[in-house]
Amino acid sequence: MADPTRLVRDDAYEDMGASYQCLQVATLDAALQENGIADAAVRQKICASFLFTMGNFHDQCWFKPSADSDPVYPLLCFSKKFLNTDTPIEELGQVYAPSQMFAFHEYAHGNASLLYEGDPAAEVETGLCSDEPDA
Repeated sequence: MADPTRLVRDDAYEDMGASYQCLQVATLDAALQENGIADAAVRQKICASFLFTMGNFHDQCWFKPSADSDPVYPLLCFSKKFLNTDTPIEELGQVYAPSQMFAFHEYAHGNASLLYEGDPAAEVETGLCSDEPDA
């Protein structure tokens, strides 16, 4: 039987959140290069600005999905099980919410720099959910 779903605040989120930002930087950097922005310093400045703005949004903001709706708050969580269309929500297991001291905007400039400094911490392995052993 699968582990029951539990929303937890855990310091493990810090590594997950920072790695997620590194993935965002790598993805944005590749798109900028594909679209003709060759100067690494310019790309780094754009990536840092993007990460900081989106980080601040995740940390402190809300939005309305439509003009007449109530505000909703972005909540980026991580799980160790893929939430597929046929995954019962109650069997998701631990869902990691931001730890109490984590703030995306505080990590933004440092994580944006990692890629351009060639730091191995900026390299985050990814894969398709269908490639997982129990998929």
